[in-house]
Amino acid sequence: MNDLSSIVNAVTRATFFLLSGSLLVWVIFPEQRPLFLGLIIGLAAGLFNFRYLYIKIHQVSESVVTPGSKYVSFGFLSRMCISLLAIMLAVRFDQISVGFTVMGLFTVQILAIPISILVNARSRK
Repeated sequence: MNDLSSIVNAVTRATFFLLSGSLLVWVIFPEQRPLFLGLIIGLAAGLFNFRYLYIKIHQVSESVVTPGSKYVSFGFLSRMCISLLAIMLAVRFDQISVGFTVMGLFTVQILAIPISILVNARSRK
């Protein structure tokens, strides 16, 4: 489980780096604000979903190890509601790009693939 936590921490750091860069672009270029505000909202919701999934996976693995534990799900409905909330926020306000919000939601999960490859390659050395 330590490999998984190091991957999650690395993805979180990379996402915070992207969030800070998006916020910097949002401040410097006023004409691009709707795009990067959507990206910021999408990245924040995607990071929340990613961390929440990690917690649920940890709970499921603990329930498998301990006998007689209660039923634990992966929290799909909660993660879907957070994503829908971010999309609804972007649809409701014209100052937020819906496309960039969706792109931000998927960016965190896509970022997990190369980061996990890098973390596993470093741990094998």
